[in-house]
Amino acid sequence: MGELIGAREAASRLRISVSSLYAYVSRGALRRVPGPDGRSSLYDTDEVHALAARSRPRTKKRAAASIDLLVASGVSAVTDGMVRYRGVPLADLIDRGASFEGVAEFLWGAPSIHTGADWDLPSFPERSIDASVDAGSIVPHLIDAIIRTQGDRRDPVPVPDWRAAGRDVIGAMLALKAVPAKTGQGAAGRSAATVRYRVATRLWCQWSPLKPTAARVRALNTALVLLAEHELALSTISARVAASARARPQLCVIAGLAALDGALHGRASATLHERLTASRDPEAAGEEGQVGFGHVVHRSDPRTSMLLDAVWPIASVRDRRRVEMFAREGGAAANVDLALAALAHVGRMPIGSTTAIFAIARAAGWIAHAQEEYGERPLRFRGHAIPKVPDAEATG
Repeated sequence: MGELIGAREAASRLRISVSSLYAYVSRGALRRVPGPDGRSSLYDTDEVHALAARSRPRTKKRAAASIDLLVASGVSAVTDGMVRYRGVPLADLIDRGASFEGVAEFLWGAPSIHTGADWDLPSFPERSIDASVDAGSIVPHLIDAIIRTQGDRRDPVPVPDWRAAGRDVIGAMLALKAVPAKTGQGAAGRSAATVRYRVATRLWCQWSPLKPTAARVRALNTALVLLAEHELALSTISARVAASARARPQLCVIAGLAALDGALHGRASATLHERLTASRDPEAAGEEGQVGFGHVVHRSDPRTSMLLDAVWPIASVRDRRRVEMFAREGGAAANVDLALAALAHVGRMPIGSTTAIFAIARAAGWIAHAQEEYGERPLRFRGHAIPKVPDAEATG
């Protein structure tokens, strides 16, 4: 939380009138803090600056009909080149070696990132999916895994146990694997990394045929932490809309998964992974040709270098050259989708593994946003349609 400032100062920093500031508050785009006298209003400078950044031109060209939705949130803040989880710079979490479990609990309201070491993961799954499955079928498998854990549950209690729900839904998605289980999972050993990073260790064993060494597990944990949350991405908005209708926590995650399944969102890294794995240098084409490069917020996605720094120690010289060549030919700064594809390529994972990793990571953020949305008035998302003018060529 930053410094508290008055309404006129907040309006000045946003370059709007005080009346417009109050309109932002009424729409939930900015949080009002009552002043010491109980009558005046104060505003958090961190929230003001985040709102100002979202209101400025994006770093990547967008369609004329693009819609920017402003929602006040304390889960994360994203500005050009900077990501914070509940006020903590993402880079600090990576430098501290925070586990995905600890970061997830922190996003869900735990006081520190050290919570989460007691996650009791379900037994290693017996159910497998075809290792050659294409990326387009991964999300339906994940949704099915979540639904199977729900049974005949009735309407939720007024205030769900969000931390329990988060653990349950992530555990459900860990019920899939694409490579044969390593004998007794003994190959994972009992290194400090495999003990500390339980979800990352499990995922490596389920998606990579390579031994889960400490460095490999750390690299996958880094990916999970970096992907756990990124403000109001399309899938997160979907989860919040479901939460606004008071959907159950697990179904809010399914709403997020439906959006994540898009070729330009959660499956973007799978497209890149497939190109990296190809024996020749495939040519990019169409809308999907630019996935992995550029970003609507970041001029240079800070998550890319953080993940590649973790991937390089486990990559062969040949793999590094392949990724570097691919990044140079992209025509724009590589984003985290390319770094995730590089991790999967180095880990010899099947196509589609990146979508599963992304989904499991982002479920932590979806639960945090759904929890926050339950604190708002319900059904607050409502659009208004205007008549659409027929295309001149179509009417001929």
